[in-house]
Amino acid sequence: MKMVELHRRALVPVLGLGLALLLVPAQSPGASGVGLVQVTPNHVSAGSTNTFKLTFTADTGPLAGQTLLDVPRGWSRPQAAQPGANGYVSLAKDTCSSATKLVRVTGYRLTIATDCKRGQSFEVSYGPATASTLSADGYVFLTQTKPSVGVTATKLVKVKKVVKTKAGKRVMKTTVKRVQFVIKPTFRPLAPKKQPIVVVAGGPVDHLILNAPTIASSGTPFSITARAEDVYGNTASGYTGTVSFSSSDPAAFLPTPYTFTSADLGAKTLGRVILRATGTQTITVTDNAGRLDVSNPITVYSF
Repeated sequence: MKMVELHRRALVPVLGLGLALLLVPAQSPGASGVGLVQVTPNHVSAGSTNTFKLTFTADTGPLAGQTLLDVPRGWSRPQAAQPGANGYVSLAKDTCSSATKLVRVTGYRLTIATDCKRGQSFEVSYGPATASTLSADGYVFLTQTKPSVGVTATKLVKVKKVVKTKAGKRVMKTTVKRVQFVIKPTFRPLAPKKQPIVVVAGGPVDHLILNAPTIASSGTPFSITARAEDVYGNTASGYTGTVSFSSSDPAAFLPTPYTFTSADLGAKTLGRVILRATGTQTITVTDNAGRLDVSNPITVYSF
């Protein structure tokens, strides 16, 4: 008896004097789950409260199985027990069958029984829900799907067995056979471009921050950065105030008043700042709404 190792293995009996070793491949690592999820709103402020609508569509084919939807950590914990309370989730089957329903909520994960033909959709409502207090280019509500029935596939396999020649000699013979197998269904994430993503931007300005180098040479230009931040410390990207500058050094050369634009995204670096007095100095930024910040201490040397 002899065996040939080809890949993932399953021993099956065959006719003849030996055993065959079949190649049973797993699903392609690059395979994606069935479906597309769109979320609205998809752009909110840090720490803001909204009601989100997540619409699942069986776009590439039917789905009879399950859908997992994970709410990002740092957002309101989802719950299905108290309508109107923070984090409340509910499901409307829309065009999918009545078998489509919210099965359970465990931690931040929603498990949804799904029965949708191709092109059909259901909607998950999540809210009122509070977004993370940390701004980010995209929070993913990771969605995975799994069919209830495995996919049947075929594969060519090599079979080695011992046969007798007409002269009675035992020899090893290799043949190729096509076999059927069922790929066990597993959860597959949707393709990255089909995942629901929400951008969280900084909220309204709460305070200003001024950053400066800790060391400078007297009479040598350097740059400073003024930034508007929200209450959580995120950059307030929509800030459009006007800022002006002063210094503990009466002979300092400072930037003229500057009005932020939407293109600045809440932060602006200004150059050609010169301090002349040696020792420890500071620079202060003030805006037209009365907000101010004093920079870190700057040690000014004479060389």
